Amino acid sequence: MDAVDVKFAPATGTDQEWNEAYGRLADYFRAYRLHNRLRRTELVLEALRRAAETHGKDPSKKPVFYALEHARAMQREWLNGIYSNLSMTGPQVEASGRLGFYLAGGPTRWPQHFMSTKECPPEMVEAMQLAIRTSGPRLQISKMTPRSMDLGLTHTVEDAVDRFGKQPWARYVILAVFVVAVVGYVYHLLR
Repeated sequence: MDAVDVKFAPATGTDQEWNEAYGRLADYFRAYRLHNRLRRTELVLEALRRAAETHGKDPSKKPVFYALEHARAMQREWLNGIYSNLSMTGPQVEASGRLGFYLAGGPTRWPQHFMSTKECPPEMVEAMQLAIRTSGPRLQISKMTPRSMDLGLTHTVEDAVDRFGKQPWARYVILAVFVVAVVGYVYHLLR
């Protein structure tokens, strides 16, 4: 295993802000089931180092914002290298790449290669690509427009109401049957 050597000395921001950024990054990488603590710490420190450089140039946003942006950029760069031979858009690479890493068993089989700047093992790349090729249709952004819900009886009830609306004597017959049924039920209870 290589030595972890990341220099991190932010010139801007408070210790509290950088501790918050560290915690959020640790949670971000833990969400990918990256349980290898050394690898996770290495990635967190690299993202923090990049965020410190960016925050030094533009301290208008909090360090946690820059830290998460750099973590996502590191991940996109890694996934683009793995899926470079597949014709996919940026969002598709990001979503499919996460899924491919899980389906290929990446968190348990290749945790040291997660977001690695070195070349990934060919069997990992093939497993991740195969997981996406065989998983079905490509993930894509879709839009859903709201529609009224059809419960199946809607049209039948609407047709019946329309028919009764045209013939008022039918409404009185139904009301009379209902009143007789209620009165009969109450008579039966009190008997």
